[in-house]
Amino acid sequence: MKKLLAAAAAGLLVFGTGIALADSHEGDEPRWFAPVEAWTCDYRDGKGPSDLEPVIDAWNAWMDDRDQTDYFAVTMVPHYYGENTFDIGWLGSWPGGAAMGKGEDLWLREGGEVAAGFFEIIDCDSHSNFATAELKEPGNESPPDNIVLAFSDCTVNEDAEWEAVWAGLEGWAAYQEEHGYGEGTWIMFPAYGGGGAEFDFKIVSGYDSHTEMGADYELYVKRADYLKYGELVGSLVECDDARVYNGTVRRRQEQ
Repeated sequence: MKKLLAAAAAGLLVFGTGIALADSHEGDEPRWFAPVEAWTCDYRDGKGPSDLEPVIDAWNAWMDDRDQTDYFAVTMVPHYYGENTFDIGWLGSWPGGAAMGKGEDLWLREGGEVAAGFFEIIDCDSHSNFATAELKEPGNESPPDNIVLAFSDCTVNEDAEWEAVWAGLEGWAAYQEEHGYGEGTWIMFPAYGGGGAEFDFKIVSGYDSHTEMGADYELYVKRADYLKYGELVGSLVECDDARVYNGTVRRRQEQ
């Protein structure tokens, strides 16, 4: 059931059929899923962050010259991590599939020189794409240049129905909103490039700072909110320990 659910979710969400996953988010409007690409990379021998900065500057200039105003990008450096990690990650998002397709075609057609600059500095072992929806708005509509991101891989339990999972996740997000949590929360379904992922979706929490993450941690522990989370979600999904990254916003979408 789990693999079938993951496959159905990824395929149907990406192609916008708006099945029951996208319940009545606002009235009868289906929930919107935006495409997010993810790269995981290591620095080549003798290379490091100072070598990458001018390449990112050149990329931003390339994007500006071509009026690419609908792409958001953040780089990520591991902060809390395990044995299997990477030197630097890249998350990029578009507002929708049409913008993604046009942007990718432009990059493939005209971005070869800039891409070569990246790959002189870093070697990337994965490039994947996720259908991503917001569960909880962050407290700050416009994130600062330096942020904190936490990722957990989650698997739906064998006897759980997706409608109950979705209701539980939304219930927990609403509880957090009501009780003063500052984080933003997103759910990411593997769409392209994963190839045998051993999870059904990712839960991503975003914070303006480690101070904000620590404040949310304090709320979670002091009020024993883990009991509320267990009541709403705990019997439905199993999520692993979160990996935490220090993020730097590299490009913002124009509103």
